[in-house]
Amino acid sequence: MNRDKQLKDFAQIHREKRRWQVVAAILLGCLALLVLTLFGKSTSTKTIFIPPNAGVADKPFWVADSGASPEYYQMSADYVAQLALTTDVKSAPYNLDRLLAITHPSLKGTLKAELDAVTLKMKQENVMQAFYPMEYYTADQQPVAAIKGTLKTWVGDKLTSNRQVVYRMAFQMDAGRIWLTEFRETTPVDPLNGNPTTRATP
Repeated sequence: MNRDKQLKDFAQIHREKRRWQVVAAILLGCLALLVLTLFGKSTSTKTIFIPPNAGVADKPFWVADSGASPEYYQMSADYVAQLALTTDVKSAPYNLDRLLAITHPSLKGTLKAELDAVTLKMKQENVMQAFYPMEYYTADQQPVAAIKGTLKTWVGDKLTSNRQVVYRMAFQMDAGRIWLTEFRETTPVDPLNGNPTTRATP
């Protein structure tokens, strides 16, 4: 009798053990799934901006910790182009300071030397230049943009140059802040150097 009771108790204990083993396995699986979900989840914050005149000229754009929308790079390219290319003797120092403030340290020295030389020439020869944008080029998956327009140069009151130019700019996002990493003249045939191109007008 006692032997039968012991066997029944043993069988019951065994069943309870198996049941708790199954429960533990399920909980462990859920925990593993939760860990994978947390590690796979992006911690980047994306902020969407809607300009006051959206639908007229500017489109909504977004900025995240590690990137931004093509529209944001287009706006940044326009800002850089106006600072670097529309200038005269009086505005050159201010434009240079504003441009260097968003220039990545790896490019800052080279760009400053180039623009200092341009500023010196402006002072010596009374040069003024203005850039009139016509088209923008952006890439969907890359932080690059190009801008095409007319660059006019005056010496005194005389127009000495009037030419079509395309400038390519590359950017880097770091914790939501944008840095200019490249600024150079390029060709309209391949303005983004092989990146898939989307064209837009101002």
